[in-house]
Amino acid sequence: MKRVFSIVIAAIILPLALNAQDLKVISYNIRNSQSKDGTNSWMYRYAASAEMIQDQQADVIGLQEALPDQVEFVEKNFRDYKPVGDTTAIFWNKKTVALQKSGKSAYGTWALIKEKKTGKKFYVFNVDLQNTSAADRKAAVGKVLDEIAGINADGIPVVVTGGFSMKPSDPGLADIEAKMSNARKNAPKTDDTGTFNNWGKNSDIIDHIYYSGFSSCPEYQTVTKRYADRKFVSDHYPITVQLTF
Repeated sequence: MKRVFSIVIAAIILPLALNAQDLKVISYNIRNSQSKDGTNSWMYRYAASAEMIQDQQADVIGLQEALPDQVEFVEKNFRDYKPVGDTTAIFWNKKTVALQKSGKSAYGTWALIKEKKTGKKFYVFNVDLQNTSAADRKAAVGKVLDEIAGINADGIPVVVTGGFSMKPSDPGLADIEAKMSNARKNAPKTDDTGTFNNWGKNSDIIDHIYYSGFSSCPEYQTVTKRYADRKFVSDHYPITVQLTF
């Protein structure tokens, strides 16, 4: 493992290239490092996660299920990224964006971020909703929307990333579908790939990215690419969006 780790570090300590396109945001359920997943356990796939982060070159990354060692791994090995939060940590690329303020929400982490090239600000709400009853899921989404309304009093652009534990047809998503734009549905370039792969046993869309206040979302992508010769970087595929102010 030591040799693999050295190779990974050598590859990723290079400065991250600036993305000259739109704001790029990733939602990534990293699957906690304590889960006993056999050859899919964290010790076998951390290199793949690192290669994915390096390859995607995002401005903002919202993690779900992250344990302290995983947050520390990303922070130590990507010098351009800084985190806020814990299991729902938000990482921002300090070369392209700047953190203004942040806090905890009922179901995750929020951050006010400024894009350096334009000076425009936006909120990121990164959430991880549990797979509970239908009524609880609906109530959780309502709470998320209430928190956004309370924190974002000025009505600036917002992006919500996370694991919702709900398929697109779930009535629990009705309120957020009515008030925000679903990136997967609205992007001209998109896909319908399942985000929860369960190590190849499932193919369900339960991770979502929503936005409001941006002029458009040119692209949504479920990242199924192999990294470090691993079929899966996690039991959830990362999802990415490009957003235009």
